[in-house]
Order: sequence, then C-alpha cells, then structure tokens
Amino acid sequence: MKLQILCVGLLLAVWPPSRGVALEVPAGDLAKIQQAAPGEAPAKAARPRRLLVFTLAKGFVHEATPWGVAALRCIGEKSGAYTVVASAAPEVFERESLARFDAVCFLNTCFTPFTNAVLRQNLMDFVKGGKGYVGIHCAAHTFLDWPEFGQLQGAYSVNHPWHEKVTVAVEEPEHPLMRCFGGKSFVVADEIYQFDQCYSRQRLRVLARLDTRRTDMTKPGITRTDGDFGLVWIQRFGQGRAFYSAFGHDKEIFWEPTILRHYLAGIQFACGDLAAEATPKPR
Repeated sequence: MKLQILCVGLLLAVWPPSRGVALEVPAGDLAKIQQAAPGEAPAKAARPRRLLVFTLAKGFVHEATPWGVAALRCIGEKSGAYTVVASAAPEVFERESLARFDAVCFLNTCFTPFTNAVLRQNLMDFVKGGKGYVGIHCAAHTFLDWPEFGQLQGAYSVNHPWHEKVTVAVEEPEHPLMRCFGGKSFVVADEIYQFDQCYSRQRLRVLARLDTRRTDMTKPGITRTDGDFGLVWIQRFGQGRAFYSAFGHDKEIFWEPTILRHYLAGIQFACGDLAAEATPKPR
C-alpha cells in the first residue's frame, strides 16, 4: 500500500485544481494500476532518469489524465526505470528547468498549452540536443499552429472515427517496443485517431496500425484512402528520440498490463536506455 499512497500524494501535489478534472484517482483504480504496472524494465537505466509529464490542456480536457499520471508514475517507481515530475505549468519549459529531465511526456495535452516562443524553442532544443519526447493520445492534437512540433510529434490527429473495440496490427513483433504484445495483433477499447498528411512512413518507423480488415471502415469521417492508419511510431529527432502512442483516451487503458509495458519500453527508448531501430521503414 505504500506505493499507492505515494502515487496519490504526489499526484495531488502537482495537479491544478481547475478545469473540472478529478483531483484524486480512487483507491480501487489506483490498486488496479499498481497491480498492472510492470515490475521489471526491459533495459537497465544508465543512470537515474527523470520524466517530465506535462498535462495542460486548453481544449478538450480528458477525464482520464489523472489516471495517466498515476500510471506513468507507478510504472517508473515499480520498475525502477525513472521518476516522474508532473506539471501543468508552462514555466517548466524554462531552460534551467528542462535541464533536470531526460525526457518530456505530453499526456493528453490539447490545442495550444502555451504560446511563448522561447519556451517552445527550449523544448525543441531539448529534444534535438539528445533528450527524449513521449506523446500519448491527444498529444497529437497539440500546437496545431506550430509545424515543427508536428514534425516532432509525427502527425496531427484529424478526428476519431472509432471509439470502441478495434484490432491493432503489430508490424514488427520483435521490435523492443512491441515485444510485450507477444507477436500478435491485439484488441483494445479506446478512442482511435485518424491522422493528417503530416503522417509519413518516410520519416517515421511505424510499429503498429489499425487492422482495417477487422475494423468497421464504414464509419463517417474516414478520409484516408491509403488504408494506412498508424497508431504507434518512433523516430530520431536531431540527436534525440521521439515515441508516440495513440492509446490513452479512456481511464481503463491505464490499468491494461500490456499497454503499460508498452509505455515503459517507449519511455526507456526516449530516455536513451532501450536501444531500438528507428530508421524509417516505408510501407
């Protein structure tokens, strides 16, 4: 129970009491998260790692965000791979503040969290200089007015035709970020995005996509004609590393054991501890 108390206490300490988002993850849900969190990391950290989890949303506020913060914190604590500092304050992107971290995670941020050009450049310099970026779910609908962020993110989300159980095709079963799925396609219940033309396999190493053969493709709003609906990818960005996972709309996703192992592998890649091939692989 000690870990559960720690996770809740830290979450309440940093979460801003505004915008109608729940401050506290119920004890029962936190217990599910703790049980689902992996106890062992796929790689040994080269040194103690710190992950900044940024949560400010100026558009749609995801109810599940506190569950996501709790999950990312518990994954790090239980596996020993990293520690989390969660913040919704743009000032955390001051250069001196960023220097404390090995990677930044945008967790369900939405629209334009901040407009300060210096803070934006600090983020780019941070990743390009050798650090890591992690985007989860609605991170793909952030800074739509900032094309360079779109390049870092990998794509912008257009809409979400599906919010139901869908089948996800794992493209590289032996890839370090995908081994946790056991080499098989899997079914997940979540909100599933469609991405814009910024999404390109010429720049990204796509690791998982929507299995259109096992998905209702008659949903309104589907505009892609190439059948390529990527959901997980990585890339090199300057000297740094970027990982994106589209899963994370519903709170239940944050106590799915395989998804949490997937997050952990992606975070370790972003931090530079898990070696993984990121060379773009055209379809």
